[in-house]
Amino acid sequence: MNDLQQRQQEFMELLRPIQRKLEQFCLNMTRDRDEARDLLQDTIVILWQHLDSIRDKAAFRSYAYTVAANTFKRKFTRSRYFGILTEEHHENLASTDHSPEQLTDHALLRDALHTLSVRSREALILYEIADLSISEIQKIQGGTASAIKVRLMRARRLLQQRLGASPLLPEHQPVGAE
Repeated sequence: MNDLQQRQQEFMELLRPIQRKLEQFCLNMTRDRDEARDLLQDTIVILWQHLDSIRDKAAFRSYAYTVAANTFKRKFTRSRYFGILTEEHHENLASTDHSPEQLTDHALLRDALHTLSVRSREALILYEIADLSISEIQKIQGGTASAIKVRLMRARRLLQQRLGASPLLPEHQPVGAE
């Protein structure tokens, strides 16, 4: 086996376990399947190009999400000068595997997610969908673990508000207030 084949095998062993969730992350960030595929492709190309510079292979997962998030931010900054997403983009996301109720719920959730700031949406998607830990998100977004926890809490509350859901826990009431 030559060096290139070994490198390819090593890369695929690192990418294969996270590829599906990385793909979902890209889709949730972009809201468009074609854009998500482009983002995933760009991310994979960057990961391949920098494979030799990765010192800790165990950190590949958080590095991959960092690359995807940074690539999205670069594209997002440019794309907001080129137009707004249309209703047609939502139709491209529809899947025949889901019921109409599920499709409606997904669309409402996606719309509510996109009302959050990019950092809050990114943290929430990384934690809840990509299943990254607080410390892994901290490596990607920077800041402190406490800041990430606060960002997640606020993002969840905003989503609850925007979706009209009741809070999971009752609000704190002072003693004697009834």
